[in-house]
Amino acid sequence: MRVLPILKSLSAVAVLMAALCMATSASAQTRFHGMGAAGARGNAGGGGYTNWSGGSTTHQGRHWANGVNGGSFSGHNSYSGNPDGSAQANFSNAGHTAAGGNFSSDGAYSRNANGNWSGNSQSSGSGPHGSYQTSTSTANGVTTHTATATNANGQTYEHSGTYTQGQGYSRSGSGPNGSYNTAVNQTNGTTTRNTQVSHASGASYNGNTSYTPGQGITHNANCTNASGAAVSCN
Repeated sequence: MRVLPILKSLSAVAVLMAALCMATSASAQTRFHGMGAAGARGNAGGGGYTNWSGGSTTHQGRHWANGVNGGSFSGHNSYSGNPDGSAQANFSNAGHTAAGGNFSSDGAYSRNANGNWSGNSQSSGSGPHGSYQTSTSTANGVTTHTATATNANGQTYEHSGTYTQGQGYSRSGSGPNGSYNTAVNQTNGTTTRNTQVSHASGASYNGNTSYTPGQGITHNANCTNASGAAVSCN
C-alpha cells in the first residue's frame, strides 16, 4: 500500500477545511466529517470536526493508513482562526514502511492580527538506504531551512537556506562531490544572483547575474579546472 497518495488526499482535505473556516461567518455550528476505505492493499481513514462560533473557527482532525505488508501512517492536525485575523495551526505525523524504515514530522505555526507568520516544523526518517533530518523556522519575515541526509554508504549531504521577505534568499549545500553557494538579492528594482560551485576534483565556477527592468540582463563568470587553471565556462 502506498502511503503518499493517501497523505496527499488527506492534506487536500485539510486545506479545503481551512479555506471553509476562513470563509464562514455564520452563527455557531459544528460539523463532523469522516472517511475511510479498505481493500486488498490495506485500509485508511480519517475524521475530525470544525466549529464556527462568534467569528472564530476551530478544527481538529486525525488520519491513519495501514498496509498489508506492515507499513503504517498516522497523524493529526488542528487549526484555529480568530475574528482579528490571527490564527494558529499545528500538525504531527509518524509512520513506518514495510521495508523497516521510520519517518515522522511535526510543526506549529501562528499568524498575528497583522498577518505576520511565525513557527517551526521538522521531519526525520531512516531506513535501509540511509537517513535524513530537516528543520524549517519562520519569524519576523525570515524563513530558514536546513536538511541533512546520509546514504547507506555513510556519505553525508547537507543543505541550508534562508529567505527574507521582499529581499531575497541564499542557499548552500555540500556533499561527496563538492559544494555550492548561491544568493539572490533584490535592491532598488535590480535582482542580483551570485553563485559559487566547487567540485571535489578542484574545479570551480563563480558567476554573477543581474537583471534590471527596462535595462536587461548582465552576466559574468569565471571557471577553473581541477588544477586551478582558468578555463572557459562554456
